[in-house]
Amino acid sequence: MPSIKELKETLAYSCNILAHEGHWDNILGHVSVRIPGQDRVLMKPHSFGFEEIRPQHIIVVDLNGKKVEGKYERHSEVFIHTEIYKARADVNCVVHSHPPYATAFGALRQPLRPVSHEGNIFHDGLPLFDYTTALIRSAELGKELAKSLGKCRGVLMKNHGSTVVGESIEVATLYAIFLEKAARIQLMVTASGDPSWTSEEEAKIKYEQIYTPHRLGSMWDYFVRRAKKFRKLT
Repeated sequence: MPSIKELKETLAYSCNILAHEGHWDNILGHVSVRIPGQDRVLMKPHSFGFEEIRPQHIIVVDLNGKKVEGKYERHSEVFIHTEIYKARADVNCVVHSHPPYATAFGALRQPLRPVSHEGNIFHDGLPLFDYTTALIRSAELGKELAKSLGKCRGVLMKNHGSTVVGESIEVATLYAIFLEKAARIQLMVTASGDPSWTSEEEAKIKYEQIYTPHRLGSMWDYFVRRAKKFRKLT
């Protein structure tokens, strides 16, 4: 089981990686991780860009959305995180961001197809949250978002962005990156013509072939190496 110190370091790298993989939106967007054995989560604070986050910036909030530790302000949309954690015992990390292609795709009301490898991750569905386009600043709205997410790995938020979940920081971060790529590729091919995509039967097989725990671990290590290089440049 990772220590709090290790979780903060990994969460900081998640933010840095997202910044360089198309999820940058000035100081907006946030990532959190459940603290094992506690009704608390570690979370990126408000007023910092993803690329600026280091372990010392991370704050602690409880499942009611109240900040209980840390120097910096919490995001007003903390309820995206807390209500998903309440609804999904299998989720240990939540990524909410405003990447351009996923945001654009969510405005089209089209199903995400497994056009690329990345699309196969969401073979079990990618729902659209259209209850509101406003910020999720209440527990009630957080519950509605969690309801739309259901048992899926991610949800598009109409005219807002995307929220992706996983059993770990590493998995949720990678899936958020890959959702943005899947949306970008589908938008590209749809604009160019009538695309083909992997069948429903093969999509599950491809997901199990490509996104094994070992391969996801190697992918995460690669993105961390890239993030370390970017840190040295700033």
